[in-house]
Amino acid sequence: MNSIIEAIMDYVASCPLLEDGRLNLDYLGADPIEYVVESVPCDPVYTQYTDGGCLWQYLFVFASREAYGTDTVQNLANSQFYEQFAEWLRQNNDADILPRLPDGCTAQSIEPTTGGYVLLEDTNHNARYQIQGRLLYTKEES
Repeated sequence: MNSIIEAIMDYVASCPLLEDGRLNLDYLGADPIEYVVESVPCDPVYTQYTDGGCLWQYLFVFASREAYGTDTVQNLANSQFYEQFAEWLRQNNDADILPRLPDGCTAQSIEPTTGGYVLLEDTNHNARYQIQGRLLYTKEES
């Protein structure tokens, strides 16, 4: 593994809920079903310890392009997918199934920080759904 975001992307790719769709980094296509992992700007230091050490954080978004419109059944299925994805993250976290990070870094937890929600609708009866998450990790000081 070369980067934190690559580790998160590989981790998300292992989720059994993902259908046959393309998983991208920082790009979400216009047609369903595509998925994306994106980094979110944040202070990378989650906790600063008195001994000088840190607990680091990496915030990310997992999103997808889904069919969307007046069909309640379809919209419900989209929302349920994100509920199940959040539960998958929680269960993996509880079972200590965490991303494999670059050398010198050790994952401590991964969790959803929001529920899934519609961010952007378009005129082609598609919408971007997303959920935000946080990876907490330690890293060896050089």
